[in-house]
Amino acid sequence: MKRLFWFVLGCVMLAACSDKQQVQLLPDAIRGLASPLKLGHDTTTIRLFDYFSDLRGITSVTITEARMAAMPGFDFITVMDTVDGEITIKGNFSASPLYNLRVIKQGEPYDIPVYPSDKQEIKFTYAGDPGARTAEMAGSINGWNPKATPLTKDSSGWSTNLVLSPGRYPYQLVVDGTWKLNPEVSETLPNGQGGFNSVLKVGDPDYLKPIIYVKHCRDSVVYFGVDGDPKNIQVSAYLQNTLIASPTVTGGTFEVVLPAGLKGRHSLRVYAANEKARTNDLMMPLTDGKVIVDTNALNRHDYHRNIMYFMMVDRFADGNKINNRPTLDISIHPKANNLGGDLSGIQQKLNDGYFKELGINTLWISPISRNAEGAWGLWTKGVTSKFSGYHGYWPTCLRAVDDRFGTGDDLSGLLKESHDRDMNVILDFVAHHVHQQHPLYQQHPDWATQLYLPDGTLNTERWDEHRLTTWFDVFLPTWDFSRPEVRLALADSAMYWLRNYELDGFRHDATKHVPVEFWRDLTKQIKSEIDRPVYQIGETYGNPELIGSYVNSGQMDGQFDFNLYDAAVDAFANDGRGFENLGRTLNQSLEAYGSHHLMGNITGNQDRARFASYADGSVSFSEDPKLAGWTRDIQNAGDAGFRKMENLMAFIMTIPGIPCIYYGDEIAMPGGNDPDNRRMMKFDGLNENQLKTREITSKLASLRSSNMALLYGQTFILRADEKALVIARKYMNEMVLTVFASGQGTIEVELPVHLAPDSWTPHFGNQPIESTRQKLKLEFKGAGFEVLTSFYRKG
Repeated sequence: MKRLFWFVLGCVMLAACSDKQQVQLLPDAIRGLASPLKLGHDTTTIRLFDYFSDLRGITSVTITEARMAAMPGFDFITVMDTVDGEITIKGNFSASPLYNLRVIKQGEPYDIPVYPSDKQEIKFTYAGDPGARTAEMAGSINGWNPKATPLTKDSSGWSTNLVLSPGRYPYQLVVDGTWKLNPEVSETLPNGQGGFNSVLKVGDPDYLKPIIYVKHCRDSVVYFGVDGDPKNIQVSAYLQNTLIASPTVTGGTFEVVLPAGLKGRHSLRVYAANEKARTNDLMMPLTDGKVIVDTNALNRHDYHRNIMYFMMVDRFADGNKINNRPTLDISIHPKANNLGGDLSGIQQKLNDGYFKELGINTLWISPISRNAEGAWGLWTKGVTSKFSGYHGYWPTCLRAVDDRFGTGDDLSGLLKESHDRDMNVILDFVAHHVHQQHPLYQQHPDWATQLYLPDGTLNTERWDEHRLTTWFDVFLPTWDFSRPEVRLALADSAMYWLRNYELDGFRHDATKHVPVEFWRDLTKQIKSEIDRPVYQIGETYGNPELIGSYVNSGQMDGQFDFNLYDAAVDAFANDGRGFENLGRTLNQSLEAYGSHHLMGNITGNQDRARFASYADGSVSFSEDPKLAGWTRDIQNAGDAGFRKMENLMAFIMTIPGIPCIYYGDEIAMPGGNDPDNRRMMKFDGLNENQLKTREITSKLASLRSSNMALLYGQTFILRADEKALVIARKYMNEMVLTVFASGQGTIEVELPVHLAPDSWTPHFGNQPIESTRQKLKLEFKGAGFEVLTSFYRKG
């Protein structure tokens, strides 16, 4: 029988931070830290199973303003039962930018930060092309799918109604099938591929929100400051998943007293808002009630310290010649055939110290499950070639290691050796599709989506128009995840790897092409069955709202931030582009995913032309990068690609998130797109430029690993313009400043008082030509970067 609960709107008073609090934290019913709950514009379904694997013992659920004041009433509908654990809310939470959800379970409080929607309804209009038959809008708001946003024609032109958060949204108009910029707006943004898009500006995206920061700690008291207007700022402090304090901001400062008697590891998180917007959030790891200030106190399960390295197994290192078995089919070009890399090769490089020397502590390996034999697919431009399943993304069995990569014992050995070296290993897992030879598909062809659409056209590569049903190719059936038996079978296949091997997590392929229900099922099963931390990161191309919809306590820990990567490629690979868009995009990512997110920041991947080749001009943004890779012998062209790769490395190593190096980028490996970007890794015979780039990568990784400011520090973008990008990271009395220059000249940095150290230590040779407590000048001979560190006075 279903048990119903009222959803209570109320106010629960908590002790002020100046009071000593005896908070006893029992074993947490929430695995990990509860992600903030993001409310919809009108209706929100809260799924308690995202946070609690067992709903028994829940007696009340309460939402209040985080500022602990009375809240005006509004319409709401609430239903919760112990079967599906869902609560539905209808209403406009507009009284505050920050609320708190309190769940009482077995008499204990569990608290979750709540973000109300900031979306607003707007009317988009376009007066041009009155004689056109159709007009559509394609952009970041709809996954660049023009069919999703048709415009309606009336006497004044074309229009549509949209519901969007404040921000800048790149888009193009599609008029009678032709894509074009909007001539009625002047602002544009780079598209990451050498061109531009028009910009739809909503609300006040340039509003400078206050920033909260940690000043220092003394005994059990943590002291904080506010950068910007401190008026009307309300603060909420969470110890693990319990709201312990709502301190008052006085004179631009506030403090939080940690409860006495804490034992073991915890996290302190702080959220704040004024009447207009939320500020950044803060996170501090604790040991026995003390704030951790030394990275040596962290371990491999502290995900914020991860530096990830992605290897395509077949293309990294050949450690066992016996298992080499290229596909014997003359229709396959050598670039698209198996080259012999295997698990033994990875372990050999691990034992040789390659990853340790590079500064890597998390290995991501491409899929190793049994893959299709034979030749499949077809490329016909420039050259003609089919492909082998060397890459691992065409599974014919999801519960066995492909013998071309090694054995289960090889995987277990790699895991043991990695863990002995304090390294994580995550496995690429393919849930979305299988190869047509997979026995489960052959037994149940009805478990796949339809290859043909109702209009008779192929449902292949319809990435956005038919996002959840599209096939990647005619021999790769997409599972129909609307069927419970499909979700059960695929989740059980993923669990096989966690049950039988000590893997530390998954990289999930094609995340957005799988419904969220599957990821919720899988994550719930992982948290219920696996008694160790399991990190999950997904792959989604789309706008931050779509990407973020898969990142929460019930699904992924993070996804790869491709929008930030596109902005970084535009800023660092193109000469004279400047940093304004990159700074803006970085801000948008922090706003969308949180100030201490676990998103992946990449140097490249297996689906993009190599960054170094774009950067040195050997591959043009205006050409087909796959065709270029098939038809040209692309090599490094001079020094430019190496220096620009070093800039990109410095960027991903000093911003929030998890740096992820695509194998070979540490030596600026060249190449067009697939398969040219998947060359065999090169370890020997490196030239001076390759050695220098690898050395700088290693030094950057070491700086990140040894500075709490780069792992848990708050982020200040001090400058982002045509000439410079300046990013400060601050944690307690430790600060790291990264300065990027777009060209030759002097870069001047104005420092606010709370970021004003007595001195700086540069790490890459650019000595300041002027340095005072609030001003810094650096001279650059050309485009480049500098990372400076400092400890400064308490205040």
